[in-house]
Amino acid sequence: MTAITLPPPAGRSLLMWEGKRTLRDVTAPPVRCVETFAPAGESLPPSMVERNRLYFGDNLGALAHLLDTGMRGQVRLIYIDPPFDSNADYVRKIRLRDGAATQVGTEVQYRDRWTGDSYLQFMYERLLLLRELLAEDGAIWLHCDYRQVHRLHLILEEVFGQENYLNTVSWRSQVARGAKVNAFYFPYSTQYLEIFAKNRRAPTRWHPPKKRLTFTRRQAAVQFMEDEGGFFRTSDPGTYSFERLKALHAEGRLYAPYGGQVVVDEEARRVYASNGGNIGVKYYLTQLENGRYGVERGVDNLWDDIPGLGTTPGEDVGYPTQKTAALLRRIIGASTDPGDWVLDAFSGSGATAVVAQAMGRRWIACDDNYGAIQTARRRLAAAEEATGFAIYATGDATVPRPMEGSSVHVDLQIQPVGAIEDTIGDDNTRTMEVRIVDFRPADLNERLPDRHRSAVTDWRTLVDGIEIDPAYDGRTFRPTRVDFPQTRRAQVDGVYRLPAPPAPTTVAVRVTDVWGREWICVKRDA
Repeated sequence: MTAITLPPPAGRSLLMWEGKRTLRDVTAPPVRCVETFAPAGESLPPSMVERNRLYFGDNLGALAHLLDTGMRGQVRLIYIDPPFDSNADYVRKIRLRDGAATQVGTEVQYRDRWTGDSYLQFMYERLLLLRELLAEDGAIWLHCDYRQVHRLHLILEEVFGQENYLNTVSWRSQVARGAKVNAFYFPYSTQYLEIFAKNRRAPTRWHPPKKRLTFTRRQAAVQFMEDEGGFFRTSDPGTYSFERLKALHAEGRLYAPYGGQVVVDEEARRVYASNGGNIGVKYYLTQLENGRYGVERGVDNLWDDIPGLGTTPGEDVGYPTQKTAALLRRIIGASTDPGDWVLDAFSGSGATAVVAQAMGRRWIACDDNYGAIQTARRRLAAAEEATGFAIYATGDATVPRPMEGSSVHVDLQIQPVGAIEDTIGDDNTRTMEVRIVDFRPADLNERLPDRHRSAVTDWRTLVDGIEIDPAYDGRTFRPTRVDFPQTRRAQVDGVYRLPAPPAPTTVAVRVTDVWGREWICVKRDA
């Protein structure tokens, strides 16, 4: 284990709490690879520094490990969605894959409960490490809500320096409905993104995002003016030069109020409206093919155009506090370029890694909840843009051992097609068929209420995912075929054909049930 020395905070302390202490050094714990995933026919790069990775365990240790292995100053964007200090337990719903997504129970996914000021110390220590991982032209986005936003802002000012504050985005994450509309002194409908630079003078990487709004003709007529060129809005010309205003007038893009005309006075070198008032520059809506009209606008720090998960249920993977892909796409697009490193130290549902992967960024994610690791692993491996990644356990984090033996009740039939020999050069290519015949946990009667047992006529009703490692070494699980249905009602196939390694080999099939438990069946292919 290596001791990592940390520099002092960049700013001055503006907030005190019970037990506050500055982290001067931290020990990088041992890290072990427990699983890798590579798309069929590909291999992971040998160096840990080059690969996408998911850390299971306390993120303080994972961040220290990253500093110890060459990642200091390498991360372009840090997005964190930490606990909100909500004093609540967050549960996931356990559903059968029976076509109706029947709920058969709940399970606590993680607890967001803190004593005294322990939450502030927890966040303070991790922000000190995150600052060291951030590139000089990078930025950190901290996602929080009303409970701690004011205190977290002051901690960020201390860690990063007041001069490196960039902005606070207010995100309308939900629309008040039902009883919430009558909340005492208004309902809570927004969350916040505190944004700080590592070094604002670098300058910080920045790609201004745009948003596209669409309108029906009726909506456009209410909100915009119309002339022979279409629907338009106006804006003050500001410091436009006389020549620029003349050019805009020639294009028909100047507007005179009160029914007046645009007057171009060459002698006085000015452009004005004949009936008084200020001229405006016209910005036209684009007419779309479907009879609608569109306009592109800049994005400010009030985000009310990105819906929360409640209004985009198709994205729901069953993990509480999951954030939407649209939110992460805007953040990642604004602060990074393809190939940049993106870090999420509170991975949760894995949304950051999934979106970063789809956008061609490299990613690192951490979480100390194994349910979060399972969720992220499932989404990453099943994504259309699947790339290689590795899962590491840090320190004393213990990955739950897959259950096996007589209680598993998995009958696996492996049929190497050795008789069908396809010769390619000097290589003899074999194909194996993996068929899951049955899966029925021994404790099913205890776990499943009586009224739901009759619905389990197909073993696939009980299964969330299947992964196959065709060359299992007994230590690191390396699946090359995964089957993770991405909708609640879909089921696994249960029959898989994949390339077989040269005999003899050991094939391992891992089954994840709807309760999140993992079962493994190992077969020897002689």
